[in-house]
Amino acid sequence: MEAALVLAILGMLIAVSAPALAGSLARGRVAAAGRRVSQDLARLRSVAIVTGRVHGLRVTREGSAWVYRSYEDGDGDGLRSDDIAAGRDRPTGAPVRLAAHYEGIDFGLLDIAVPEVPPGTERLAPGTDPVRFGRSDLVSFTPHGTSSSGSFYLSDRHRVLYAIVLYGGTGRIRVLRYDRDEGRWRR
Repeated sequence: MEAALVLAILGMLIAVSAPALAGSLARGRVAAAGRRVSQDLARLRSVAIVTGRVHGLRVTREGSAWVYRSYEDGDGDGLRSDDIAAGRDRPTGAPVRLAAHYEGIDFGLLDIAVPEVPPGTERLAPGTDPVRFGRSDLVSFTPHGTSSSGSFYLSDRHRVLYAIVLYGGTGRIRVLRYDRDEGRWRR
């Protein structure tokens, strides 16, 4: 009888703590994925400055997952999708699939509409493109340290959302976290 009571209490504790544990794991995974992407962006900015050549990355969709890969401008006209396809802008690294490294995490938004990161004013619906750098999904860094402007959104699709914001004029990178309970972005 006492063993059954202890097991019942233990079961209740596990049932109560499981959602909190899952949320903590998701936050940790999204934060780690965000750090990886921001470090890759910072590295590409540094490489562009040091080499005197435009460097950047391109994000594409492969099946149900997103993939990004770094490239170097090979013909002096900046990173361009047609130059990548023709082989003039060459890859400088292996493709990175966040979902393969961080279980359940990928470029994406939550299952609810969220406000765009400031200074944006749009509301982003579920399924909206999580790579917001114009139409090409190319991010480039110049030898002067400037870059494309835009944002990447990373999430577990349910609870946790991070944004990596790139400020073009300075090449500055900022990582923000969406507080779902308060409905606002936090540093």
